[in-house]
Amino acid sequence: MKLTLNLASRTYLSRRALRFAYGGVALLLLLVLGVLTYGYVRDYRQLAQVEQWLVELETRGGIERAPTRPALSGSERERLLSEVDFANGILRMDSFRWTRLLDQLEGVLPETVGIQAIRPDYAQGSFSLTGQARDLDALRGLLDNLSASPDFSDVYLLQQARRDNPSGGSVIGFSLEVKGAF
Repeated sequence: MKLTLNLASRTYLSRRALRFAYGGVALLLLLVLGVLTYGYVRDYRQLAQVEQWLVELETRGGIERAPTRPALSGSERERLLSEVDFANGILRMDSFRWTRLLDQLEGVLPETVGIQAIRPDYAQGSFSLTGQARDLDALRGLLDNLSASPDFSDVYLLQQARRDNPSGGSVIGFSLEVKGAF
């Protein structure tokens, strides 16, 4: 015979311990509320004191008000805007990184192509390139590499002409424009 006795009709919960825990949490919250209230009152008093000091300084003349500027006339405003545009242009030119552009060109330039001149156009973010290629395949390779590169968006061949090379033979002189380079 197996005897099992369970005299509890519900789960056991110590109400005394629960009330003690609730009391502790309430006491902790009251303590936090007191600290926050003290900080608020202290900051409010300090702000009132600083405002009083500012009023005293203004009445003594210790603080000078910033002078108000008269309104600009139309011609002065236009002159100021043109000076700002000029300064922005200089900043744009200064932010141009030649080493980055030359590194990108080195990655797409075939060995049989030489560059003679690079002229950037800062306003449009493009540059013109003048150079020489040993043959038509080298020039075509340069154009293909420039077009396939993610660094350059549009490549336009402006001119090409066969020239006599001073060391003998002939080369193809070319000029092209690359847009969206920077």
